[in-house]
Order: sequence, then structure tokens, then C-alpha cells
Amino acid sequence: MINGYEVLESKYPDFEEEQRTPNGIDLTLGCVYEVKNNGYLYGLLKNQKNIPPHILLEPVDIATHGGDIKGWILKPNVAYILEVEDKITIDPDCMQTYYPRSTLLRAGCTLNTAVGDAGYNGKLAFLFINHTLNDFVLEEGVRFAQLVDHQIQGSSKQYDGDYQNDKHKE
Repeated sequence: MINGYEVLESKYPDFEEEQRTPNGIDLTLGCVYEVKNNGYLYGLLKNQKNIPPHILLEPVDIATHGGDIKGWILKPNVAYILEVEDKITIDPDCMQTYYPRSTLLRAGCTLNTAVGDAGYNGKLAFLFINHTLNDFVLEEGVRFAQLVDHQIQGSSKQYDGDYQNDKHKE
């Protein structure tokens, strides 16, 4: 079962009204990392995760047709990690799926996401790739993804992986 507007409103009271959608919550952009490939062999092994470094990018002043903003200029065919501004705590009896705002897709950009497991706590991060030949601008604090919260029937094992409570950043 997908949790609707009223359930989400009570579960996530800290989200702004403008972030609430009929079937989910729009997530806002907190920070952007560039995935740096420095020639090492990266991979997912049975007992090890070898991921490339993520370089934090500072927002810059950008002149747009609508006025000056603070944000990021994302280059074509470069992998970026977009981190959500707000921490998320997923209830023990729920799981979440995440989707890009359709404007990203219509602009030729993709947002790759993963399942949010029951019991997860921390900041969500998604892979972003600009598939066009032009730069793409993301404004600081823009709504870029949507969270859909699902009720789990029956028992559920709680997430306790490497990304719990952002411990991978320590």
C-alpha cells in the first residue's frame, strides 16, 4: 500500500507544504558531488565496496533568463551525486521508492535511485547524469526528486548497512 497525503503529512511534519504531492513528497537538493574517476578499479565485491571519490562542489552564482541564482552547472556525460537536503528516517514498517521530477527527464537528464529500506536513517543520495550536449543548471534547494512511501505488510528486517546515519562520511 502506498501511503497518501494525510499519512505523509503526519509522518513527515517538517516538510514544507509545497513539497507535498498527492502521492509523495518532493525532495530538495542539498549538495552536489562530482564522481571522480582517477583510474582505479572500482566495483561491488561480496565483502567490499570500492567506490570512486565524491568531490563536493560548491554552489556558484549563475545568471539565468529569470535572474541570478545560486546553484550548480552540471556538464554533459559527467556522473554527479545529488544529496537531499533533509535527513530521512524510514519507519520500521515502511520502505520507499524515489523518482526524478519529470522535468529532469524532459530535459534529457536522468536520476538513478535505489530502494529506501525499512529503518534507514540519513541523507539520501542519487546518481545524476546530463545526457545532452549542453550544460544543465540546478538551483540550490530546488525540488528534484519525489519520495513515495510504501506500507509493508508482515515483518521487515531493519536496514543497518554502511550508509545508516551517514556513517560512510565519517
